[in-house]
Amino acid sequence: MKLTRFLPIPLILVIAALAAACSTDPTPTPVPPTATPTAEAMMDDTTMMDDGTMKDGDTMMDDGTMMDDGTMKDGDAMMDDGTMKDGDAMMDDGSMKDGDAMMDDGTMKDGDAMMDDGTMLPEGVQARVSGNYEGSHVEYYDFGAKSPSANGAVSTAPIFVFINGFDAAGNPMFVDGQHNIVTTVPGVDGYSDLWQVMLVEVPGSYVPDSIQSKADIDAAGYSITATDILVNCPIVPADTMLEGGEELTQGWYNGTAVYYPDFGMNPATTAPIYAFITGLDADGNPVFVEGQHNVIGVVPGDAGYSAFWEVNLVIVPADYVAGSIKDVASVFSSGYEMVQPGLVVNCPVTVVTPA
Repeated sequence: MKLTRFLPIPLILVIAALAAACSTDPTPTPVPPTATPTAEAMMDDTTMMDDGTMKDGDTMMDDGTMMDDGTMKDGDAMMDDGTMKDGDAMMDDGSMKDGDAMMDDGTMKDGDAMMDDGTMLPEGVQARVSGNYEGSHVEYYDFGAKSPSANGAVSTAPIFVFINGFDAAGNPMFVDGQHNIVTTVPGVDGYSDLWQVMLVEVPGSYVPDSIQSKADIDAAGYSITATDILVNCPIVPADTMLEGGEELTQGWYNGTAVYYPDFGMNPATTAPIYAFITGLDADGNPVFVEGQHNVIGVVPGDAGYSAFWEVNLVIVPADYVAGSIKDVASVFSSGYEMVQPGLVVNCPVTVVTPA
């Protein structure tokens, strides 16, 4: 194939490419969030399990606990799969959607979105986007390009989880009723959808949620232990809704409640995603192929999977038949030129339907 080249393309225009139109597809099968192994093996009902997920009883609440699948949960907000919703329009952060309209800020809007089976989603529900994986149908949520990255590595931000210390085996004992604390939100310096878990050790007399900011943690002088656990939890508006019915987890940011879905543990690496264009228009904007789903080469459970995708634009001729390429091998064997706009988007895959 021709050499891949870097091409500076307006961000909002590239974002639109990843909202590929949906066609009628087989009934999808949901897949759980991917758990990335860590150096810490946690066990028992208030500890981390052998697969690196954090646990508290049967689930880990956002009072500082995690679920068996590695997702973080928050009292009464987050559902078992840890996903979230988005009102009726894509976020101002530039995230993309699968509906049929684009908003003035370049984000995709859904209104009454149509599902792959032809049924309409209720107004205000963010639809999943359809894609292709090794000839199979996949679906993913799109939370845009809010997480800085360089050389295939995604930057992280800290999230503070409260514990009452460690048991005799060295496992953390989480504080029931305490919401996790973050130090940044979208639009503020240092923000990333990918969070590094930091354990805050408090005494048994600590009153849950009496601390709601990093400044309060520092003022109290509590010990903080950094872990190598990274979780994909994009912060969204409180009224966000997702097609799959997943709920939000509450956290704290400087005393203000924030909300996020929890897609479980994720490495700080990226994976490639391929979007198709016929070239550039007179203004240098990409012309996307209508009806062609984006193509990925890994899904949850595969080695190298990451919800953070490095965008590659595949330039095809005008007579290219949409949907004729459905796997990465065919992308490369086609000989089509590819360009890289330097964009990484957070699009966790939640559904894989075997071919």
